[in-house]
Amino acid sequence: MKTVRRSTTSACYPSSERKPFEVLGYILIGVGVILLFLCIPGWAWVALIGVVMVVLGYFLVKISKAWR
Repeated sequence: MKTVRRSTTSACYPSSERKPFEVLGYILIGVGVILLFLCIPGWAWVALIGVVMVVLGYFLVKISKAWR
């Protein structure tokens, strides 16, 4: 019977080097949503910046989860 050697790191445990990207993504999403709701009535360009921040934050979260 052949024994299988498993690595010490597992896919179940998140990598600590990718965690800052995930946190930054969530921060961008939160700030973007706040900008979006606060600036829709007055400044459309700031609301657009909020939308861009939400999209960038979403992609950062997706990328950081894909690296795990």
